Order: sequence, then C-alpha cells, then structure tokens
Amino acid sequence: MDSVVLASPENYKVSYSLNPLTNKKSIVDPKKAMEQFQRLKARLENHVPVHIIDAKIADPEGKYPDLVFVSNSALILRGIPSKVAILARYANPERQGEEERVGAYLKYMLGYKIISLPKTEGLYFEGQGDTRYSYNEGKHHLWMCYGAGRTTKAGIEAVTKAIQNEQKNTLTIHTLHIIDKKTYHLDLCFMPLINGRVLLHTSSFSVASRKEIENHFGKDKIINVPMKYMYACNSVQLNEKTLLIPKLADGCRQWMHEKTGMRIEEVNVEQFHLAGGSVSCMVLPLWKLDPVKL
Repeated sequence: MDSVVLASPENYKVSYSLNPLTNKKSIVDPKKAMEQFQRLKARLENHVPVHIIDAKIADPEGKYPDLVFVSNSALILRGIPSKVAILARYANPERQGEEERVGAYLKYMLGYKIISLPKTEGLYFEGQGDTRYSYNEGKHHLWMCYGAGRTTKAGIEAVTKAIQNEQKNTLTIHTLHIIDKKTYHLDLCFMPLINGRVLLHTSSFSVASRKEIENHFGKDKIINVPMKYMYACNSVQLNEKTLLIPKLADGCRQWMHEKTGMRIEEVNVEQFHLAGGSVSCMVLPLWKLDPVKL
C-alpha cells in the first residue's frame, strides 16, 4: 500500500439492517466507536500515511451512518501508472450517495480520476468490499463476486469494461459466486495474502468457484477459516510480513499466525461489528503506482 483512506465515525450508528450480521436493535456506544477508530488509525499510521474523510464535512446531514465502511465505496485500480478509482453502485437505497462523497474526496483531495458506472437497474457493484487483489507470475489478478445480494453480474461486466479501457491487458479478472448470504461481501470470506496463501470461508462459495480458487492458488495454499472466526478474512495486509486483524474469539490471533506464517497485529473494532463490518471494511487502500513501461 502507498497510503490508506478512512472515514471518521461521527455519524456511525445502526439505523437499519442490510445484512444477516446486523441486528438493528443494536445500540452503538459513540465514545467506544471513536476510541476504536482512533486505535485503528494509530495502528495504520505506524506503517503508512492515513487520509481521513471528515464525516462532519462529507456528510453534515448525517444521512450515511455506514460511511465509515469506506472500502465499499470504490475500487482503486492497481498496476497502472495513474490514479484511477471506479465508484460503487450500491444495491441498497440506504447507502446510495455514499460513493459520491468518497469520490469527491478522492478526486479533489487526492487527485484521482473517477469512473462512475451506469445507473442501470440491476447493475450494482460494491467497491473493494466485493473485490480482492492477488499477485503472481508478475501479474495482478482481480477477484470479484456476485450472488450475495450486493454486486451483480451486470456490475462485474461494467467494471470489467471500465478496467479494460484503462488497463488494456495488464490485469486478469476472476469472477466468484457467493452462495452463503451470511458472508455478503467478498472481503468477509476471501483474502489472498502476499506470501501466496489465501484465507477462505470455503462454505461461502459455489463448487465451481472453490475449484477456480483451488486451481489458481493450489490446495496446499488454502487456509479454510472456521466460521467461529468470522471477520478473520476482513483483515488488512500492512506489508509483506504483517497482517492487521480484528480482535476475535480467543485463540484467533495465534491460529492466524500459525496458518498464515505472518506477524499478526490485532485491533478491537467490535463496535463496528454491530453493523456487520470490520477492519478491511473501514480501510480503503491506495496502491503504489506502476512506472510507465516504455
């Protein structure tokens, strides 16, 4: 990562239930949520610069309580010599509009070219919540998913077309089918690691998708994550050796270290679990640019 974007949680609360992990009767403790956000920010600042979208400025009306889950609002393209972001097209009306606030920040504060997808019925895409990158054999791979009620096949097709217009043939795209609605975003059930291993909730995917993952990474590289460690895949790679994970059930940190072979840092974001989001949902990574190849 070159740096990351976070969105402050002043307006964060559980106002609705859009996913199976949320109980809309949950009450967020604003003080605890802000303390946990600040600890996440501090952990990240030990490794990379952190940009903050101020919710008081970006959302003064308090219309978007989920803005803090900023990763869902955009896909930052990798492997090209320019700064390009494809904005989300949210499936749920409650979140529609968040992507425009994030896009404005990326454009006017950080200098990104912004690509907006067509506003077509049935065309939905939820940013880096439904995408993951991997890298092998000198090439970036982008994994996208459909089937959980968020990103759709039409959304994947539109994103693929936009990427091809920007990147030509420098990125290999894979499409996965999620069958378990409990893991409603790809970043809840699939995480390729820099060392070639991959964290996976195997039961989240169709047989064909599991086969594609297995063929790409190899059986010996797949780490099947038990559901008692829900949110383990929702981690962030800080560098080649370090993984930042949410504080979960007892034993998860040691289990993650043994299985991944990486150094594990842990941060408590349990207030954000009340809305069905965790560490990766709250972090929008900005990638280092590839030099122009002459």
